[in-house]
Amino acid sequence: MSTTQIRPDSVRAVYDTIDPLKSLKGSAKGKVVLITGAGRGIGQAMAKAFAQASAQALIVTALEDLELQETKDLVQSINPEIRVFSRALDVRDGLAVKKFVEDATKWSEGRIDVLCCNAGISPPLEPIAEGNPDRWWMAMEVNTKGSYLFCRYALPIMQKQKSGHVIITASRAAVLGEKKMSSYQLSKLAVTRLAECVHKENHYRGIKCFAIHPGGIVTRLLTDIETKETEPWAKEAAKLIRPTLQEDISLPGNSCVFLASGQVDFLSGRYVDTTIGFDNILKEKQAIIDHDLFKIGISSNWHPEGGLSNF
Repeated sequence: MSTTQIRPDSVRAVYDTIDPLKSLKGSAKGKVVLITGAGRGIGQAMAKAFAQASAQALIVTALEDLELQETKDLVQSINPEIRVFSRALDVRDGLAVKKFVEDATKWSEGRIDVLCCNAGISPPLEPIAEGNPDRWWMAMEVNTKGSYLFCRYALPIMQKQKSGHVIITASRAAVLGEKKMSSYQLSKLAVTRLAECVHKENHYRGIKCFAIHPGGIVTRLLTDIETKETEPWAKEAAKLIRPTLQEDISLPGNSCVFLASGQVDFLSGRYVDTTIGFDNILKEKQAIIDHDLFKIGISSNWHPEGGLSNF
């Protein structure tokens, strides 16, 4: 059995293949892109990358209007012709999400070409037997329910136009089982499976869906733990998390532009680690398809010719 040469942590920042000013120049032209959690951090980096790639319009949401205005100013400084629709909301609020997508779709004349479900919340670092149940569940509501709600209301728009790309921010935490991280890990595992479900139900309609590991990025999810979180676990969490954040924020945003370009649609329904690098992934395309790699599964058997096999 031949081996693959797929190596995580091979890239740390933007590179030529995903650069919207080079290889991806103009690749988002004419597209309407909806991004949640777009007021700062990774979501704002996604908005910036799509603006650089000449997106026609951005639909952005976050918790704070002030942050959204900052994102709007940033993308229009890059691309003065880009149109921006924004509204502050809580992604857990189903009625607010439904109304937002309806109003945004009217504004965009019935189109949503790309949906980036990026809104997220930092994890409490607590054992299951000691944690606050409401705080534990909040990660499931923001990270998982929030992604589901935007898929629920954006997918019918994509189904009508018979095309679309959905990108959900997951994490390498989805494939780990570390102690004191159950809330975050389970929420990211859930959205990784959600991406596969979206693919199964919609790929024949021309809709592709990916769950991404954006890399380890220093954002306010960490700095708020360091400066604002008052719970006893915060100091330990910051000390544990910060050394693992080695990637530049340009990596996930530009990777989303590449995923939305259609060049790696064979990855639809799969977990995509952006630190591997798409050049490497493209070289291993056939192996990924043949062995059904980058999917969550429970292995039941192993044999020398085929390796692990799942239920």
